[in-house]
Amino acid sequence: MSSDIRDRLKKAIQEEDEKALERVRKTRESARDAEHEFAPVRQAVEQIRDDLQSMPAIEFTINPDNAWITLADREVWLGYDMSSRQFIGEESAHSWYDGEPYTDHYKWDSADRCIDALIRFCARYVRMARAINTFASQK
Repeated sequence: MSSDIRDRLKKAIQEEDEKALERVRKTRESARDAEHEFAPVRQAVEQIRDDLQSMPAIEFTINPDNAWITLADREVWLGYDMSSRQFIGEESAHSWYDGEPYTDHYKWDSADRCIDALIRFCARYVRMARAINTFASQK
């Protein structure tokens, strides 16, 4: 291989390595920004989890930049989308009875609105968990 080709190849490899490092840096910065923006919602989820410890049917998975709340065949996911600068959510369920899955998508422009939705989701899940527990204790 001529030295010109070799030098051009080395330079191209170095450029690709630099691009990859820049993507990693931007991804890490974006993840930190998402964690920062999501912090009030994460704190609300943690508080709700602590308040609902008596409802063992409701499970919480809390990450720095997103959270999951699960009850039986339903789950809510909340996160922050850096590209749109909005809080986003998804509620999904798969009914064991009719086998029809569904997913609803949500967007909120502030942490407060996302927290309001979180509270409403959890209130509905508490109501359903009570019904499940009542039914199970009647057997």
